[in-house]
Amino acid sequence: MSMRMHVAEPRPGELTTTYKHFYIERPCRILIIGEHLKAKTKYSCLLRHISIGGAMLDFNPNIPLPKNFFLQIDGFKEEIGCTQVHRLGAELGVRFNMVLSQDFLRRLIRSAFQSNGI
Repeated sequence: MSMRMHVAEPRPGELTTTYKHFYIERPCRILIIGEHLKAKTKYSCLLRHISIGGAMLDFNPNIPLPKNFFLQIDGFKEEIGCTQVHRLGAELGVRFNMVLSQDFLRRLIRSAFQSNGI
């Protein structure tokens, strides 16, 4: 699995930043937003690893996606705004539209740790 999500081209006026990433395999959903900000389509995918700035997902390569969508991780109510920055086969790299809070990331890691029975 590549780390392209961490070296994606910066937006205009931004510096290139890398974040510590965490390997977490967790089911999640991609939400495509339609008219009137209602979820138009939901697709299942697998979260492979995540940082406060982005994530790498396993997703069906045959399904076209818009550049922007929301990600919802199973067990969490938050819908995270994402922008697609890399796609190669089943590998889908996304950048979060806002940096995730440390608290959210901590809860996600703790949840993954507890569910794996380590």
